[in-house]
Amino acid sequence: MQEREPNNDRPLPGWEDSMYDHAQRVSRTKQDNWPRMVSRASSRDRLPLLWGGLAFLVCLLLSACSLYTVRPLNASGDNAGSGGPQTFDPTSYVNQIWDSRIVPTVVQQAHDASEVLAALKANQQVAQQRYGHQEGDGPYTFMVKGVGRVVSINTSSRNGTLGLDLPPYDGKPDLSLQIGPVILGTAIRDGVGFIHFSQFVNQIQYAQVADALNARAVQVAQSIHPTQLKGKLIQFYGIFALTDPQFILVAPVKLQVEGSGS
Repeated sequence: MQEREPNNDRPLPGWEDSMYDHAQRVSRTKQDNWPRMVSRASSRDRLPLLWGGLAFLVCLLLSACSLYTVRPLNASGDNAGSGGPQTFDPTSYVNQIWDSRIVPTVVQQAHDASEVLAALKANQQVAQQRYGHQEGDGPYTFMVKGVGRVVSINTSSRNGTLGLDLPPYDGKPDLSLQIGPVILGTAIRDGVGFIHFSQFVNQIQYAQVADALNARAVQVAQSIHPTQLKGKLIQFYGIFALTDPQFILVAPVKLQVEGSGS
């Protein structure tokens, strides 16, 4: 009987365990490297999105910013402030329009002060619509005229006033005429009806015009030596803003002493 030769192709004992361990190591290596591979791929994918978002943000910021301002070139006409805040001179502006426009407007359009005050007492809303003018959302202003007797002189503050008694004379002041050296409010600027905020570059110029107009009104008041007028009659033209119906404060644009009263 012939002996069988041993089978050398038969795997060695334990080869299954060795192959299993190798497969496990390969699997773990792939799993460990996978997040890094995914991370690098994700970073490359996100980079164009990040640059695109940054460019979009820059465009938004540029569109929200005004890189230049367009202003009209003409400095003539009613566009008084087109010359810019560095060149605008409110005193010169007021001097140019005071005698030619301010005074004629008030003299021609003013209503009798006694009539206006009586109308305000009777029905303020009706009086405002009939006699008043409103600039923007400010108070109503009224151009008034009349002849009043000086019954009081107040120089205790810088806002000096004359108390005027209107006909029929009863010895009591019906309104106060501002004489300075400080005149309060913006009644002249707002009351004449042709000076508007849109004519100026900014709020500063608009306020400067009101101050310059008040300065001219002080000159008008001081020209008649108001502290020497107790008991005398004054013809006046002026404007007041209705902030307190019980306290009418008139800014003068034209004054003339009529004479002494009895």
